[in-house]
Amino acid sequence: MTILSVDFIPRRKAEVLTVEEATAVISINEPESGMAPLAVFPEILRLAFHDVDSQDYADWVLFDDAQGQEVIGFVERLHASPIAHDLKVHCRAGISRSAAVALYVAEATGCEFLRRPFAGLANKLMLEILSRASGLPLKRPRALPKRERFQVEVSRNFETGLAEVRVVNGVTGEEIVQEAPMLEVPQLVTAGLQRVWGIANPPSAHHVTNWDHLEGS
Repeated sequence: MTILSVDFIPRRKAEVLTVEEATAVISINEPESGMAPLAVFPEILRLAFHDVDSQDYADWVLFDDAQGQEVIGFVERLHASPIAHDLKVHCRAGISRSAAVALYVAEATGCEFLRRPFAGLANKLMLEILSRASGLPLKRPRALPKRERFQVEVSRNFETGLAEVRVVNGVTGEEIVQEAPMLEVPQLVTAGLQRVWGIANPPSAHHVTNWDHLEGS
């Protein structure tokens, strides 16, 4: 058969995922966090590296060519399998690393990828490596028109391990700035974006009330 579908999700959702919901999983974790406790899936690939999109930071564990080949080999084997697979890819927050892998899977196999429009924050370094290794043109999808009402900027300080998240409401001009440990930033961004835009039906206009409670208006 083939890979029928791919989706990217946060670790917390992967940890409660059942074998009825997925037949294959790519599990991405930070080296210091340990591997996610997952169900016993028929097919699983486990990887460990940081969510860094530049090769300039030697103190961090980066996605590299060897891991790129692991991903490609795993996907090619699944796609050639006589069994139909629904593939889930998870990382800590379900927004950057997992989105990059899901974009590759969809491009390589032509499988269903319903949440492709929400992969606009996929890890750029991973896309570059997977594109170079596979020969496929991998790019972040253009943001949905309604997403353009918001601007999200993340400034990372690799010396302190902290990052600043800036969210600007393009409609009202309201601005929110939060500082957090670098590894927690994707979770904050993901939670905010998902609550603002939803998954299937983003609201037509948005207004930020505060960082902990983003809502449509």
